[in-house]
Amino acid sequence: SLAHEFVLKDGLQLVVSQRLLASELTRVEVLGAQARDGFPGGGAHVVVDALLVISQLSRLSKEYYPALVRMDLAPDLRALLSCEHAGVRAKACNAVGNLARHSNAFYEAIRQSSLLSALVPLCSDADSACRKFASFAVGNCAFHSDLLYPGLAPAVPRLLRLLDDDDEKTRANAAGAIGNLVRNSGELCAAMLEHGTLQALHRLVDSRRPNPDADAGALARFVADSSVKIALFSLGNLAVHRECREELHASPRRTLELCHALMGLCQRDDMIHTYAQRLLLKLNG
Repeated sequence: SLAHEFVLKDGLQLVVSQRLLASELTRVEVLGAQARDGFPGGGAHVVVDALLVISQLSRLSKEYYPALVRMDLAPDLRALLSCEHAGVRAKACNAVGNLARHSNAFYEAIRQSSLLSALVPLCSDADSACRKFASFAVGNCAFHSDLLYPGLAPAVPRLLRLLDDDDEKTRANAAGAIGNLVRNSGELCAAMLEHGTLQALHRLVDSRRPNPDADAGALARFVADSSVKIALFSLGNLAVHRECREELHASPRRTLELCHALMGLCQRDDMIHTYAQRLLLKLNG
């Protein structure tokens, strides 16, 4: 493949030797470089292109991870997360998320570089693409182990606010990140309870549930809403932990009614039905 040839022919070394991910480059004017597709021109556009290469390789396969690890990307990515250009910040977030997609190979470098202190605030960025990709990155940084949980803890209230975001994918990313933050241990359960995470996830699902007399189109939109499905799955992840399960048992009728209503509303092969049933099983576990 073209990607394989690029790596084989030391294309990544060009990114390193020419310092194409240097934050200073975003402030340099480059002859002939024009703003396009909503991204800045000049050196910032060169950086965006380099970030796209890193994202694509890391997304395609973990076989490229060893070469990417050798590049020591974390310090440059940390600096780019603070770039004044929203397009650069968003692409840097996406790169971090893809580097953490397949394994925890980059977790230690992320921890040592303090990258999370720059990533987490972007969940509240004014730019919608930044919020979407920052929540994606946070979720992947929490997926494979709990190594980064301490640095990700400040993301919890920001992720909860994203559950009300206008963009479905952003809501889904935030809901998934919340579930991943309790996937590998109960270290952050106290923070989840303190910030009302169970109620926020419940509210996301219930607020989008159509009325029983709603038309078929409303039901189809609800069943297709990825944020609803992932919020239900994350509630199931939280219910694995005793303290979260006890919180849900404190108002059992509310949770049970929601699950049974969803199962009655959706077909058995719909993911919402499956995840509502899973949550019931976790509550009884």
